[in-house]
Amino acid sequence: MTDQNPSPHGQPSSQNPYQGQQPAYPGQPSGGQPAYQGQNGARPGQRNTLALVSMILGIAGFVTSITALGAIVTGHMALSQIKKRGEEGRGMALTGLILGYVVVALTIIGIILLVVLFGAIASNPDLYDGSYNS
Repeated sequence: MTDQNPSPHGQPSSQNPYQGQQPAYPGQPSGGQPAYQGQNGARPGQRNTLALVSMILGIAGFVTSITALGAIVTGHMALSQIKKRGEEGRGMALTGLILGYVVVALTIIGIILLVVLFGAIASNPDLYDGSYNS
């Protein structure tokens, strides 16, 4: 077989020897073309950051209670973004939401129980006379 575009010895060929090769790293664009972007600029398979924040705040809510509100807010925001952008992380967002709502419910129940307990003590002094003698 002979080369159809022979170049004289010592002369550079006009053909690019690297043309048609795969990029060195996965996800790296080849040929100067940008990587594929999904709807609204999100790459497929990209995890939503707010979903992770929601899950972390939901877990922390069992210690602090106040972060449960942040878990609920960021969880709803994450679900909205995931639906619009097609990102991953729906499970983390739902986990943060569920944990946030559970902590809020437990906090409300705890406050009600404390109010009832202190109300019972205040209305009936015989339940607790303030002395440590038995």
